[in-house]
Amino acid sequence: MHWPEAIGFILSALGILFSALVMRRRDLKILGQIGALIAVAGLLGSFSTYRFARAGKWLPPAPDNLAGWSVKDTPFTDSILSQLGYPQALGREYTNPFGETVYWTLVTAGPFENYHDPTVCVPGNGFTLTAKKEFYLDGPGGARVRAMIFKHTTGARMLMYYWTQNRDGSTATEARMGNYRDITARFQTGYGAVVKGNQTVIARIYTIIPPEDPDGAIAQRNVTEISRATYRLMKEDGRKRRPGDTWL
Repeated sequence: MHWPEAIGFILSALGILFSALVMRRRDLKILGQIGALIAVAGLLGSFSTYRFARAGKWLPPAPDNLAGWSVKDTPFTDSILSQLGYPQALGREYTNPFGETVYWTLVTAGPFENYHDPTVCVPGNGFTLTAKKEFYLDGPGGARVRAMIFKHTTGARMLMYYWTQNRDGSTATEARMGNYRDITARFQTGYGAVVKGNQTVIARIYTIIPPEDPDGAIAQRNVTEISRATYRLMKEDGRKRRPGDTWL
């Protein structure tokens, strides 16, 4: 049990005990009500902590056997996992016969610290966001993704697709960093995890746009192919029931 859960259970137990003791005396009825409130607050805290942890327990597999693509696993370093709050994560590189590589990452999204939006994190590595567009990856009603182009101080350009996907197949593109700058996003994340019980993963799929691809058409085709295969596989995997799955 993590310490937030432990604190929640302790508060709940103390609140229930306190309420039971003082409610026997009419002159301390108010204190009994306070004890009851403490118990409820503790239970709600424990439930919220549990639901946030549950939200990050679904990690679908990476696409395999994609025609014309070789695969290389690229595990996250401990340093990066630490920055992300130690979620479950997968990293891969997909390379086609022309030597064009698409970089692929999938991160489970439980607590707020798991969310690191590319528009905040990528610029810290010398990139500047130069273009952004949202569209449906797999036709109307399919995955809504955010496509972004970043330009490095060296002149290199990167195309990235970003989206979050729930186990029911629904997707979102909002920036959710979990800090003071995005209260609305924090509410959406908390509501989805605690109230709706969503289990969510974060997809970042990107490539470097080569100089011989000035309009980025080849890069877009490659990233779209890997992203579409990812979305479809995650949608299929989300329907499967696994050992340990609970409705709660």
